Amino acid sequence: MKKIIAAFYIIFFITQQATFAETDNTFWESYQDILNSAVTVNTFTSIDGEFGHASVDYEKIKNDSELQEKISLQLEKLKTVKAPEEEKHKLAFWINAYNFFTIVDVVNNYPIASMKKIGWKNKHHQVEGTLYRLDDIEHNIIRPLADPRIHFAINCASVGCPSLKAEIFDGNQIDTQLDKVVANALKNPLHLRMINNKLNTTQLFKWFSKDFESGGYKGVADFVNRFAPERLKNTRQIEKKIKYDWNLNTEQNVLKKMKELGTKFPELKLKKK
Repeated sequence: MKKIIAAFYIIFFITQQATFAETDNTFWESYQDILNSAVTVNTFTSIDGEFGHASVDYEKIKNDSELQEKISLQLEKLKTVKAPEEEKHKLAFWINAYNFFTIVDVVNNYPIASMKKIGWKNKHHQVEGTLYRLDDIEHNIIRPLADPRIHFAINCASVGCPSLKAEIFDGNQIDTQLDKVVANALKNPLHLRMINNKLNTTQLFKWFSKDFESGGYKGVADFVNRFAPERLKNTRQIEKKIKYDWNLNTEQNVLKKMKELGTKFPELKLKKK
């Protein structure tokens, strides 16, 4: 009888774990604790409005035993969880997974100057018993969901990448959250800026140009017109030429880059708030 009861509880636990990520955001509690402790949203203002660009204290995560334990707990949960299948929850889950695994990779290799030194092809990220590369998650799971806003939600641990969101993505709020991260990014001169009456844009629009013809969008210009500040809308001369900054998105590097931009382009009126 005891064995039957024990078996019942094991089956119950597995069933609960299988649906946990979709129904209860406490699944990402450990990851959120890491974000709360190690992410600073640096706020800036420019001619196009106020925006935030987050930095991550990887050294703190590496040297803090409690945060290391949080990483271990989240990794263990991911090993056995059944990923959601409903589209919005699936999107939120895999964006969170990608961003979390990226932080783990940087911390495990810290100190390091750039995520490019690590790469995105290491097949060691486990979800539901399957090993994934970061490239697998981005190109084979997230991008096929045909929502180009994801390019402003997944984070490559670099200064030039759209800001890491300091809160987990939630399937129940994913549309609102994605709209906000895109609008925030397109106020940031790292991703979009008007120079000599020409709109210079992030290389993301070049690398993934076809993606911006999906999800109800008609290409890069249409996407920009929906989310950019008024001054930057309806511009025909779009140049995808902003050089990507692959330096690690530490606070020192983020502040340095913004200071450089403010000095180089005084017309942007860029300053830290």
